[in-house]
Amino acid sequence: MIIATGSVDINEATKIAQIASDSASDLADKMKNTVATMDGKTTVSTSTPFNDGKEHNEGDMWTVINDDVASAMYIYTSGEWKAKKWDQQALSVKQLSALTADLGHVTAGTLESAIINGAQINGGSISINSGVDNFKMDKDGFEASNLIDGDTTNIYGGMISLARGNTGTITLDSVHGINSKGLSISGHTIACDDSGALYLEKQGGGGSVTDIHAADVYSNGTKLKSALSAKRDVTEYSPDEALSAVMNTDVKKWKYKDSDNSADSQHIGPIIDDVNSIGKKSASIANDMISTDENGNYFLNESNTISILLAALKKSNQRIDELSYRITKLERNNAQ
Repeated sequence: MIIATGSVDINEATKIAQIASDSASDLADKMKNTVATMDGKTTVSTSTPFNDGKEHNEGDMWTVINDDVASAMYIYTSGEWKAKKWDQQALSVKQLSALTADLGHVTAGTLESAIINGAQINGGSISINSGVDNFKMDKDGFEASNLIDGDTTNIYGGMISLARGNTGTITLDSVHGINSKGLSISGHTIACDDSGALYLEKQGGGGSVTDIHAADVYSNGTKLKSALSAKRDVTEYSPDEALSAVMNTDVKKWKYKDSDNSADSQHIGPIIDDVNSIGKKSASIANDMISTDENGNYFLNESNTISILLAALKKSNQRIDELSYRITKLERNNAQ
């Protein structure tokens, strides 16, 4: 009710009446979309807290929801409504239009998202599927198709399997890399985009190269480090010892057990008999032609074998020259 005393201008009175009417109408609209439950303990409204004419006590909650979308929550504290962070009860709605918060440790069943930005993802199994693209990582490894590295520096995993469309190429440069316990490439090429060399190093790098295990290796050439500056404990190797090593090495023909019957499956060379005991060996080979790895497995040292053959060839040529000289000398004596 508005009571005017004294002289009041008609226009001013009309303006005051209009303001009062608008305020009443606004309050009526807000109240129409406001529901109080639990004796006023919880209020659900489409508007932020306003004077709804009810008595509110410490701890009462006011939730703002429009079309099942929750946007804010207020708690009545010290005589006023104060915005609060969402708790589990407040998040029990159909949809959140926006959420900005430091969630800390989150435990969830299923998490669906268009984009997840973060430094690290740890888990037993992570699977992301979008159309033909696939990303999967579990305790056995990591695999992906149509994966674009972007700005990441490394991809870590137990086993990495990558298929990038139909290009058949994974490109590594001096900044980006792939670190894993295993790498499987469905394409056929690994290329350095700066046309530089590709280095395989032991953990920690520093120029310490590691071994490469493979089947057949095709290349335009092999470069073995042979500079004197890279070697120590240099001594002479006896040509007589080399010739003896060659003469005591058996050369056999064989096929590997896991090979087929093609012409390329036939091999010729020394054999390291790691089956039979000493005195019952099926083949003999010089010790200097044999190498072992950290697991005690035996391998033919091709570099040593070639070098032994060169030294033995020099010794054979020396003997041939000596015999040629003796034959020539005998023929001259017989001619006299």
